[in-house]
Amino acid sequence: MSKLTFVDYNNLPEPRKGQPAPERLVEGNPQFLSWDIAQTADGVVRSGVWEATPGAYRSIKGETFEFCVILSGVSELIEDGCEPRRIVAGDAFAMHPGFVGTWRVIETTRKLWVCRD
Repeated sequence: MSKLTFVDYNNLPEPRKGQPAPERLVEGNPQFLSWDIAQTADGVVRSGVWEATPGAYRSIKGETFEFCVILSGVSELIEDGCEPRRIVAGDAFAMHPGFVGTWRVIETTRKLWVCRD
């Protein structure tokens, strides 16, 4: 068995559909699609592709570390107590454990992510 997993954006697996929990919804009706790509045997490290439609919701990372690369779209991340950051295709960033803020999707946004719980 190969120890490589490639991401084929034209042939992603069946996505999971979701939306923000009602208590985290800030505005609009954002809808999520999540494609799971790979994970460690114990599930501690996971990766995939995520897409969200316009709207805003509270993002609370808890103990999760997440590294993201924006593939398409326009969003804004507003960490509590900080200035808003506009994110677009090509931007890469990490959300550290304890991150709390608002994710505002301006144009449908797709990202590649890797999380460690």
